[in-house]
Amino acid sequence: MIKSYDLVILGAGASALMLASHLSQRGCRNILLIDHNPKPGLKIKVSGGGKCNVTNDEVSEDNYLGESDFVASVLRRYTPQQLLNFLKQKGVVPKIRSFGQYFCTKSADEVIGALRKDIKTAEFLLSHEIIDVVKDEAYTIKTDKTKIKAKHLVVATGSSAYPQVGGSDIGLRLAKELGHNTEPFVPVLVGWTVQKDQFWMKELSGISSWVSIDVGHKKLFGDLLFAHKGISGPAVLSASLYWRRGQVRIDFLPNSSLKDVLKDRKKQISTQLQLPKRLIKLLLENINVKDQPVQSLSAQEYEKLSLLKAYPMAPAGNFGLKKAEACRGGVQTSEIDAKTMQSSLHENLYFIGEVVDVTGELGGYNFQWAFASAVVCAEALERKLSVKI
Repeated sequence: MIKSYDLVILGAGASALMLASHLSQRGCRNILLIDHNPKPGLKIKVSGGGKCNVTNDEVSEDNYLGESDFVASVLRRYTPQQLLNFLKQKGVVPKIRSFGQYFCTKSADEVIGALRKDIKTAEFLLSHEIIDVVKDEAYTIKTDKTKIKAKHLVVATGSSAYPQVGGSDIGLRLAKELGHNTEPFVPVLVGWTVQKDQFWMKELSGISSWVSIDVGHKKLFGDLLFAHKGISGPAVLSASLYWRRGQVRIDFLPNSSLKDVLKDRKKQISTQLQLPKRLIKLLLENINVKDQPVQSLSAQEYEKLSLLKAYPMAPAGNFGLKKAEACRGGVQTSEIDAKTMQSSLHENLYFIGEVVDVTGELGGYNFQWAFASAVVCAEALERKLSVKI
C-alpha cells in the first residue's frame, strides 16, 4: 500500500526546512520531506566557509538575476529583519562580518538547528533518490526505494551546484516532465579561467586586490583573488552571475581617477599605485608601459595607463559546478504565481528556492531568497490545508 501525505516536500535544504518549520509551528501535520542526502541541510553546512552567510543588511530585486517584479514581490513578504528575528527566537544571532553580510558566529549548524527546532510534526525520508513524479488525482512520487502519494507537492531540490554534497538537476527534470518550461542550470558565483593573453594572472596566485568589474549592464565591487586556475574572489563571483560570453572590464583603481592617483609627476608610476607590487609589475608589463616618472610618459603611454581603469579580458570559462556557490537557471517564473509560489500549470504544485529561475549575487542573497520563497509558499499552503492555529 502506498503511503499518502497532505504535503510532500522534495528536498531538505534551506527552503525546504524553512517551509517545514513554518508549517509545523502552525500545527500542520502529515508532512514528509524527501532527500537523497543522508542528513538535512548539507549545503547549508558547507556554505560561507562553514559559517553560512544567511542574509544581507540590504536586499532588493537589484541583487538578483531574474524577473524583477516577481523577485520584488516575494522579497517584500519576508525581509532580512524578519529572518533575523526568527533566528533570534531560536537562539541564533548572526553578526555582520563585512558589507552587510550576516554570518553565524559559531557554525552553519546553528542555522540548521534553528530550522529543525520546530519541525516536530513532519517526517524525513532521507537517502532516497527521487526518480520521477506522476500527476493523477494527486502526485505519486517514485524514489529508488518506495512510492509516496501527496495531495500537495513542493519542489525544493535546489540546483546542480556543489554536486559533492548532493547538488543535482532533478528539480528541473521533474518540472519538465510536468510540462514546465525551464532554463538549464549554469554554474555561477564561481571563479573564471583565463585566456592565453591573461596567463600572467596565474603568476599572482594568492594575491588579492580591490577592484570593480563591469559586465556591461552591471558593475560589481569587491576583492579580486588571483588563483592558479585564473581569477576568483567576491568581485569575480558576483560578476560571474551576469557574464555569459565576451569581454568584461576590470577597474584596478575603482576608488580614484588615474589623474588623482598619478598626481605627483616627479614620482615613479609604481610608487603611486596603491596595488600589490607584483601586480603593478605584471600589469605594466602587460600593457607595455615601462615604470618611470609620470612626467616622462609620452601621450601614447599615458593613454595605455587608462587600461588600469578598464582592463579588458574575456574569461575562457569557469571553475565548474564543484566550485560554484549557485546556478543560474531554473523553472521559469512566468509559470509560477509570486503570491503563492504555486505552478500556473498544475494545482497544488509549488516551486521554491534555487530550483526557481532566480539567482542572487554573492553576499547572503540566495539564502534570503530561499527563506522568503519558502515563507510565501508556507502561507499559501497553511490556508489550503485548513489547519487551525
